[in-house]
Amino acid sequence: MSAYDLIAYAGNAEDVVLMRAFARRRGGFFVDVGAGEPVSGSLTKNLVDGLGWRGVNIEPLPERHARLQHARPRDVNLRVAVGDAPGTATFYRVVPGRGKTGGGGLSTLRRDVLERHLAEGWRHEELRVEVVTLETILDTYAESGFDLLKVDVEGAEAAVLRSADLRKWRPRVIVVEATFPLTARPSHQEWEPGLLAAGYELALFDGLNRFYACDDEPDLRERLAVPANVLDNYIPYACARRAGLIEPG
Repeated sequence: MSAYDLIAYAGNAEDVVLMRAFARRRGGFFVDVGAGEPVSGSLTKNLVDGLGWRGVNIEPLPERHARLQHARPRDVNLRVAVGDAPGTATFYRVVPGRGKTGGGGLSTLRRDVLERHLAEGWRHEELRVEVVTLETILDTYAESGFDLLKVDVEGAEAAVLRSADLRKWRPRVIVVEATFPLTARPSHQEWEPGLLAAGYELALFDGLNRFYACDDEPDLRERLAVPANVLDNYIPYACARRAGLIEPG
């Protein structure tokens, strides 16, 4: 890979931090709530490709779920949303509006979050999706003490986190998007007290996400505590594509 040790597929190089933290952990297990795409923006692609991890990808958008199914046949790929009120709900798919491109990553269960996007010129479509609790997913697919829980659900993080008993499941690392969508305004006050009470310590805030480690793993917390930097010898995915180091995907 030219002079670089790692390609950062995640938008804020979160996967570089995780690869540093879990460098010696082969064959790990993750649960990714709001998995998005299997390549661009993925926090788990490096773990899967480089360390042989597998996991559960949860993604309610049908086109993204289909791409996960194709790219991650060893994983469990669930086309559902996660929340604390199981049943069915309206999922707001955000689509391009005036001068906008993309938008899938802004899709949300929360009407108030959608309204802010609409005010900024985005448009939306409505889907009906099945909603399950995180407890149900963990009870079906995970074991206590699994390696990584990641939550990125555009404003619904609190509902996801309170829908499982984290004291029981004890994922070693939890990564949660911690700002209001498309802003730098912190959103962790609603759900962080529950994580701290469940036995987690904050390791890092990278400007977008908060990284937590179990309070009985100080060495792991220390490896998480530094943002991705030049000493990690990585190149962002978009730059790697432009340089011809990898094929588009």
